[in-house]
Amino acid sequence: MAMDISAADSYVYAKASGMLAKSHVGERARILFSFNTLQELWSHLFKKEVPLVPETLLAQALEQEAFDDFVLQYKKLIENYSKPKEILLSLLHGYDYENLKDISAALSLGEKKLPQIQKVYPFNIINYDKWPDLKQMTAEGPLAWYDEVPSVKDLHLVNHKIDSQNVIELWNALKKTESSCRKALTDLFAEKLSLDNFVWSIRLRLYYGMEREQIVPLLAYTSEEKSERDVIVQDALKSLDWALDDFDSWKKSRFSKLLNLHEDGVVWSVDPVWISNAYKAVHVEKARRLFHQHPFTSCPMVCWFIIKQNELDNIRTASESLRLNIDSQQAMKIVGIAEVNNG
Repeated sequence: MAMDISAADSYVYAKASGMLAKSHVGERARILFSFNTLQELWSHLFKKEVPLVPETLLAQALEQEAFDDFVLQYKKLIENYSKPKEILLSLLHGYDYENLKDISAALSLGEKKLPQIQKVYPFNIINYDKWPDLKQMTAEGPLAWYDEVPSVKDLHLVNHKIDSQNVIELWNALKKTESSCRKALTDLFAEKLSLDNFVWSIRLRLYYGMEREQIVPLLAYTSEEKSERDVIVQDALKSLDWALDDFDSWKKSRFSKLLNLHEDGVVWSVDPVWISNAYKAVHVEKARRLFHQHPFTSCPMVCWFIIKQNELDNIRTASESLRLNIDSQQAMKIVGIAEVNNG
């Protein structure tokens, strides 16, 4: 039952604070990597009995259960508001955008079964019950323009448009947050989106050999204008002129502390995976600090979402490391909770 705004803010802030204290992030994330079997990890995380299924299926079940728990907790918190702020819904919509990419890929390949989706009902912007009619699935929502199944060769272009709309929706929602926390939240996401573009541009150069003129249109922008003055593309654009193996150039970046280790006399090349993993801990720590700075606004719930989403990533990585028998220290590096060396 929804409360008035001030009562909801107070209740949600207190409830969310308690939840975060038990979260597997930062140093507490190490607990997830201390178990020897998926059964032990399941028993630690959930009250439900461990399913009697093969190892591969147990890993899938564990990861789905963790996601369902995360979304259920979030929905229970924001349902205390009669009308949740747009930013709180926009965060959930990110899963719909990802689902749509999987759905369009399945339809393009002629698959008959709805792929596994991450459900955020009743806050979804896609009508999944209308599968496999793509036009009906997206009708009357912000994705209504996506009404035809693309060819396999065009999937990457449509996926880029979906990702772009996701970023624009998020950015527009940030503009409508309370004035007291708007700058702090905008700065937090501006850095994250800038990092995403920075890493994406490196990937396009490193793995696909793309040139500047090919990369610029494939970056994410905060508006459909796609201006090169956009705040979230500046870091990526600057880096396009740097040779991938020139450490002296890359260390001028504002993300220099996230670069993979550089040793004199040893061949070096910028590593986008390393940068991305190293940033996870930075982003979550900033959200953790920001959580308490603007109580009784939408800020704590946004930060809660970021922190708990990181916990979900940690759980998934711990699950996969057990399934694939990956060393726990290596697995922790993947999620950015082990010590990172900087050049």
